[in-house]
Amino acid sequence: MLKKADRLNELEFSRIRMTSKLMDELEASGADIVRFTYGQPDFPTPQYIVDACKKALDDGFTTYPDYCGPLNFRQAVCDKYERENGLKFTPDQVISTCGAAQAAYLVLTTFLNPGDEVIIPNPMYNIYKIIGKICGATVKEYSLKEENNFQIDVEELAGLITDKTKMIVICSPSNPVGGVLTAENLEAVGEIVKDKDIFICSDEIYERLTYDGVKPVSPAAFDTMRDKTIIINGFSKAFAMTGWRFGYVITPAEFWEPLYLHAGHQVSGIPAFVLEAGAVALNEADKYGTVEMMRQEFDRRRVYLYEEINKLENFSCVKPTGAFYIFMNIKKTGMTSDEFCDWIVKNYSVAMITGSCFGTEGEGFVRLSYASSMEDCKKAIARLQEADKALTAMRG
Repeated sequence: MLKKADRLNELEFSRIRMTSKLMDELEASGADIVRFTYGQPDFPTPQYIVDACKKALDDGFTTYPDYCGPLNFRQAVCDKYERENGLKFTPDQVISTCGAAQAAYLVLTTFLNPGDEVIIPNPMYNIYKIIGKICGATVKEYSLKEENNFQIDVEELAGLITDKTKMIVICSPSNPVGGVLTAENLEAVGEIVKDKDIFICSDEIYERLTYDGVKPVSPAAFDTMRDKTIIINGFSKAFAMTGWRFGYVITPAEFWEPLYLHAGHQVSGIPAFVLEAGAVALNEADKYGTVEMMRQEFDRRRVYLYEEINKLENFSCVKPTGAFYIFMNIKKTGMTSDEFCDWIVKNYSVAMITGSCFGTEGEGFVRLSYASSMEDCKKAIARLQEADKALTAMRG
């Protein structure tokens, strides 16, 4: 009998997708569910980007593009990073990808061999753990703890590194915790790896979405990591383009060729009209101000949820400074994260993502996505207030 490849033995269905499927079923039966599940902005793609895509189609951008994307798109990426991040790259360091997810797959599968070690955050969106295992690599994890404001424990990280360590994954701003690593924290990481042959895979998909004056810093900003860092970024989150499946990689020049060749065999390039729209999205973001408008609205929801959650007896959270997630502490309930998510949706019709699906450090937490509307945020808080009273009463 034919069997799947052994490398897929540990592949699991996404808990986030499965939860959303359950919500579809509950809503179909008449339930009024408040969803805090998907990391999907509740805004439409900005009209100027849609118009640019339509124009590209009308102008005949319907043929094969280069695997890495056309020069104007790659230059737009470089201009964005110089303008907004103070980092200079050249177009021959950029490769277009099918979203940040395929970018992660491209980067890890290009460089990890069986027996290599990759070190990832815990908690973390689990795609990196799964891809590492598909590669046959040993996946190690460094802890992001609430009591440390979700910064990297540099001593712990240093203790995980061996002569088999090939890559360290960094995600800042973070999914699921909403934390942003400080420049000091990243500088300390750079000191650890500066004399080691270790790649840094820097997932920067949320870097436009930060608050309270916090500015995200790329590992590539440090001399100790500049020539080791491969950046992953894209359009889904800040530009509300989740369905466009569009991202990119920025790599040190010496690693470009294997990434380029592998990208060609994986997806053979991104649709040409999408690449044209992406260039316009980057070049004209400041002109239209749509990213900033969405960021400000996310900020309004963030502050509201943070303040209201911390008024409750059984729930609390650290104030996130990036992305659009709150990692709510539910340890006082006495339930596991899985038990709490089941209980809150069945009894109060609020859907959250269990923290345990992001790693062992996620146990005792649940993730709320404030990519949902302010109306939903207020509705959810009212229901959480009821749940909080019920939990207190149950304890007598």
